[in-house]
Amino acid sequence: MNDWIYLWVNVAVMAVPLIASFDRRVGFVKEWKHFWPACLLTMAGFIAWDVVFTAQGIWGFNDAHLSGLGLWGLPLEEWLFFITIPYACVFTYACFKKYIPVSPLGFGHRSVTLAVAFLCVGLAFRFWDRAYLGLTSALCAVWLLGVLAKWRPWMGHFWFAYTVLLVPFILSNGVLTGIEFWKYPMLHNQPESIADHIVWYNNDHNSGWRIFSMPADDLLYGLLLIGMNVSLYEAFASRGKDLGNVMV
Repeated sequence: MNDWIYLWVNVAVMAVPLIASFDRRVGFVKEWKHFWPACLLTMAGFIAWDVVFTAQGIWGFNDAHLSGLGLWGLPLEEWLFFITIPYACVFTYACFKKYIPVSPLGFGHRSVTLAVAFLCVGLAFRFWDRAYLGLTSALCAVWLLGVLAKWRPWMGHFWFAYTVLLVPFILSNGVLTGIEFWKYPMLHNQPESIADHIVWYNNDHNSGWRIFSMPADDLLYGLLLIGMNVSLYEAFASRGKDLGNVMV
């Protein structure tokens, strides 16, 4: 009998941000016209990536924890993942921007972006033969260098939000990968059995480093997923403001 844990993880991630979006003090519902196009465009790219990697056995899913519904080789829950995680993260980012108007990192966000970009370039070359980490690092490097090519004042808030979100991200990801706090020390290798994992990974295609049960590679994957959503969200928001100025 399926227990639908992955679906409940999605519901838990989405519930509070969605309800809070209608709060007048937050008003994120007014930002939906910027968020949803950004989310759906990002989702299209990640779904294509997901379909290919799942078909190649680079990662996969345990049917015992799924609803049984799916499309293109991906369970329904995986499709929802690319909505619920971005929604919660962009919501958090937008709240920080609203209530902390001054960049938390000042002008230091460019140094952080450059340092992480160089790290990603190094990882891409070091792990070019490992499909997950190699590709993720390369794509992160491209995105970060693209951000550096033009002044992006919102990156200070982005890095602040990403840092704050690391704990819930690791926890929710840990549930999907079979986390057991009493059993997994930091950077512990994944045991061979995947019986209790909702999402499993083939270690031949990643670094093999673990944070509890979560592949450390997921930190960059999450960075890219959230970063692309925020970038497009800001692009659509900026376009709306520019259009408003023209109309005025």
